[in-house]
Amino acid sequence: MLVNNVSAQSLKNYYSNKVIVLMYHHIDAVESGATISPARFGTHMKLLHERGYNVISMDQFYDFMLNDGEVPNNAVVITFDDGYDSYRTYGVKIMDKYNMVGTHFIIGQSSDLNNVKTAHLTWDAMRDLKEKGHSFYNHTYNLHDYAALDKNGSKTGPLLTNRIYLKEAGRVETEKEYVTRITDDLSKMEQRLKDELDNEHGIIAFPFGAYNATAKQVLKKLGVDLFITIKPGINKAGTDEVYRLNAGTPKMTANKFVELLKKYHD
Repeated sequence: MLVNNVSAQSLKNYYSNKVIVLMYHHIDAVESGATISPARFGTHMKLLHERGYNVISMDQFYDFMLNDGEVPNNAVVITFDDGYDSYRTYGVKIMDKYNMVGTHFIIGQSSDLNNVKTAHLTWDAMRDLKEKGHSFYNHTYNLHDYAALDKNGSKTGPLLTNRIYLKEAGRVETEKEYVTRITDDLSKMEQRLKDELDNEHGIIAFPFGAYNATAKQVLKKLGVDLFITIKPGINKAGTDEVYRLNAGTPKMTANKFVELLKKYHD
């Protein structure tokens, strides 16, 4: 039965005053790890559309989380990490079919130098996409990596959240050196986003989902006030830490995608 050419299913209210945030990384014909095919991503977007989920922008989500803004029933935010150009070549074209927009968290150095094996978005491409409603935020300038935490390198950890081993000095960096290092990187990325895209909000997706109180404190001083994790869950207003559901895996079939979303229905 159709009601005004809209399926009855699309009128269902699965949840209210909550938002599901989906996480993707890379789109390519050859699937692996965190890379999914255009067909798989297209299926996910088609299911969102047909089943009555309402994809909202990051701006609307930001206002909901921090400023008492409103969101529609069944609200969903689409996010990508790392800054791959496949977002533009595949993702945006698929989202356009359903009048959807997404947000991409950019590794600044990869877009500045454009010297990585897999093409990353250029600032010109981001500016063009921003005019169409897409948004781009902080995934650090160059902290998306692991580093040695001891002399022999047997222990490693994310650059953002650890005092790393300084080989030249023959010691682990001090707390002050750690804070200075991450402040320099994060402030540089925030400035690049303002210079290139005129970003008004400060939002970060933590590399590898790793964060600590020190990193958050540094970021807050830089004007970043929404923190995107990789912890699974659905989001309610009034907190600065955001849950995400990892949909960007080759294992995420159509049925599994539907079941993933259903876990968070009221």
